[in-house]
Amino acid sequence: MVMTSCGWNLNSRPQPSWRALICLLAIAAIGCADLGADPVPSESVSPQPPSPSGQISFQAQVRPVFQSYACLSCHGSAGGLSVATASDLLRGGDHGPAVVAGRAESSLLLAKLSPAPPFGSRMPQGGPFLPDTAIVILRLWINQGAKNN
Repeated sequence: MVMTSCGWNLNSRPQPSWRALICLLAIAAIGCADLGADPVPSESVSPQPPSPSGQISFQAQVRPVFQSYACLSCHGSAGGLSVATASDLLRGGDHGPAVVAGRAESSLLLAKLSPAPPFGSRMPQGGPFLPDTAIVILRLWINQGAKNN
């Protein structure tokens, strides 16, 4: 055993401290975490803030969400479900109405945006998935009667 003048043993390997190991793992986990950041869509079309009355407008807030997340590229006007207009959403597609005016909890649109949709894949397929702020806009609009405004 080789000892230095300060008392260190040069032949022994340093033993990792459990505290240091836990700190390193915590730093690695935090560095890899999403931390709830909203995904950045390819074409950003920002919805306008709600009117002073709190009313959500299809044209000013809802349609820009669909544009930002490329929903219209698959659900534009060609067959199946279209999200192009409020009336299209109320009419629905192959699985019935996408929106039940005044009842967001019964609306298929919100169910398909959830992490565990009732059938098929979560929308938009392959992501980026809508952030909570966008889903709140859709939920408010539906609960306010899903008006074509």
